[in-house]
Amino acid sequence: MWAKSTIFVLIIVSVKFIFKYINDSGDKIIARMKELTDFAEYLRIYSCHMKMSIHEIYDQYDFKSGEIKKVCEKMIEALEENDSRKEYLKIIGNILMTPDDFNRYFAEIVDFYGSTYSDILDKKLLYTVNEMENSMKKYEISNSEKKNLNNRISLLVGCLTAVILI
Repeated sequence: MWAKSTIFVLIIVSVKFIFKYINDSGDKIIARMKELTDFAEYLRIYSCHMKMSIHEIYDQYDFKSGEIKKVCEKMIEALEENDSRKEYLKIIGNILMTPDDFNRYFAEIVDFYGSTYSDILDKKLLYTVNEMENSMKKYEISNSEKKNLNNRISLLVGCLTAVILI
């Protein structure tokens, strides 16, 4: 009886950890979205108000994530090579795995950065940052609801699995 109880509890805990891993992936995506939004805001301030080049801004920014650094590096390459937003959008999606609507807002920077005057660029970047934040908030709400549902389901699935296996 003691062995069955132990196995029952271990199965429930194992299923709970599987669902925790699923929930953590959403939290990582939100962290990437926040850092990319912060970089866009940093780009706006230092490009428009401090008149720094994109290379200086990239070198000066303190990246927390290697993925974000790579995405920003690819952005500089896309700006230098005049690549289209569509190509850059694919790169963002493949590296960060963030939602497409969020990626679209950040990828727009490739289309207008460097081709407008400082005050117009400031307004466009501010708009882009605001849209990125709105998209991130929607994703956070959806992720929070998904996490709550997963937490409720994990206990039920764990118990059901344990009952079936024992």
